[in-house]
Amino acid sequence: MTSDGLVDQVGGARKRMFGKKRFRELLLGLQQEQMCSQKQATHEALIDYQGEERRRDDVAVLGFKI
Repeated sequence: MTSDGLVDQVGGARKRMFGKKRFRELLLGLQQEQMCSQKQATHEALIDYQGEERRRDDVAVLGFKI
């Protein structure tokens, strides 16, 4: 579960939103990792994508294991 802050964050070379598709692909690529690794990788992906852009909104991501 996530707030809209992550997917709405502007960045990248083209200064576009992170987007649902990119977030989904990130999660699919991390699904076999431990939760702590997923947390770190998600945070790093956001910071890398954001670059010099200002944070637009709060960012909340909740992960759980079933």
